[in-house]
Amino acid sequence: MSGRYSVAIVGGTGRLGFDVSQVFLDEFHTTFPTVRVLTRDPSTAKVQQLAEKGALINLFDQEDVAQSLAEAFTGVDVVINALPTTTPKDVKRQVAEAAVKHGVKVFFLSEFGVDHNKNNFPGYDHHEWEVKRQLAAEARELARGTPTQVIAVYTGLFLELALNPFMGFDLENNVFTCIGPPSQKITFTSKADIGRALARLSELALGPLTANKVPEELRIAGTVVSYESIRDLIARSKGIQKGEVKSENLEQLKNKLRQTPGAHIVEYIRVLMGEGKLDFSEDNANSLVNPAEAFWKWKSVEDQLRDA
Repeated sequence: MSGRYSVAIVGGTGRLGFDVSQVFLDEFHTTFPTVRVLTRDPSTAKVQQLAEKGALINLFDQEDVAQSLAEAFTGVDVVINALPTTTPKDVKRQVAEAAVKHGVKVFFLSEFGVDHNKNNFPGYDHHEWEVKRQLAAEARELARGTPTQVIAVYTGLFLELALNPFMGFDLENNVFTCIGPPSQKITFTSKADIGRALARLSELALGPLTANKVPEELRIAGTVVSYESIRDLIARSKGIQKGEVKSENLEQLKNKLRQTPGAHIVEYIRVLMGEGKLDFSEDNANSLVNPAEAFWKWKSVEDQLRDA
């Protein structure tokens, strides 16, 4: 694709946004020569690192959100909302409003995780996902009849962050604890691969001949593995015996959530893992964004363990 576009990344120095910013600057500079990074603190080392790579830094002032966004979004083709879930709902709402108001062509919602549309927690769903659904509906209503395409990308778990004891992966002690069957597959996607997918989706959505191929909701799956397969991989890589995989009762945890709504979101995610709702192996857009890995090789769990 020959287009030369501009992108603004809101929260571009955050847990996900920093990796996304780096990917656009390092790997997609020809297509996106203008990369604007919005941050609350322009003095950090991360900001300086991105600026040295050519990023344009914009202050994201939550006391004057509208003005901050007006300065950053004017003339921009793509906006990626990488703000964390702790960001107030009204601030995220203003990001969507500004994207539409300033004629942004592609707006990515702050998703990048569980496909919560598949949840089955009637009357006790987690508040975070309820807010996400509300903001998505509002953004699409705002964009109706405008040039702005609103896109939600679901990526499963962050590969760099999810292999920890809280999620049932105690790698140090070689103990694994799942909810439901240990053979159930789970999707993990590295943060850099999410950035690459967003860049490719932006290219496709902006291209006159490919724009209609990009749906408003899609899944990507960097790697799809089970507790058992991760256990086996650890044993091979360390040259040790296969560790124990403990399987806890799925319905018991779900009943606990039903009786105590407002539990930590990790408990909800672990139920979804056990129900197979983080298995994106058969329903994903990998062939759209990275057909036959023609653009990059998806990072695997083995790659992550080796890097760590």
